[in-house]
Amino acid sequence: MLTVRLANESDCPEIYRVQMAAVRSLPPGVQGEDGVETWLATRTPELYAQKMQTEVYVVAEDAARVVGWGALNVAGEEITNVFVDPAHHRKRVGTAVITKLEAAARDGGLEAVQLRATGTAIEFYLAVGYQSDPPVEPGAKWALMKKLL
Repeated sequence: MLTVRLANESDCPEIYRVQMAAVRSLPPGVQGEDGVETWLATRTPELYAQKMQTEVYVVAEDAARVVGWGALNVAGEEITNVFVDPAHHRKRVGTAVITKLEAAARDGGLEAVQLRATGTAIEFYLAVGYQSDPPVEPGAKWALMKKLL
């Protein structure tokens, strides 16, 4: 059974694992595989613990294993991260994470949130109610998207 809860520092190694797996499962894009690995090398479990001081982090668990996570910067009115373990794609994990982050945004007094969607995630965000302005072109590499809460 899938549950989504606020994350804590002990979740950071699993958050790291999920992000590494998720990013490595995507096409490398314009930066190429070397560029992806260079960027991933800047991620560490300690980085997430540090960011938890200023952002709301949530984790999705299935059978007590972290299978997705997300982060919200309330001050910036922005969802900064949503990642799902590739083995759990298309199992509503991303939707559950977004729902929890949106609830945290409402609790923080926000009336809307924005995010930067990569090309591979644009359709997902459109499906859960986000819009881009201007409208996103087919095949776009990224989009700035917003949702009224």
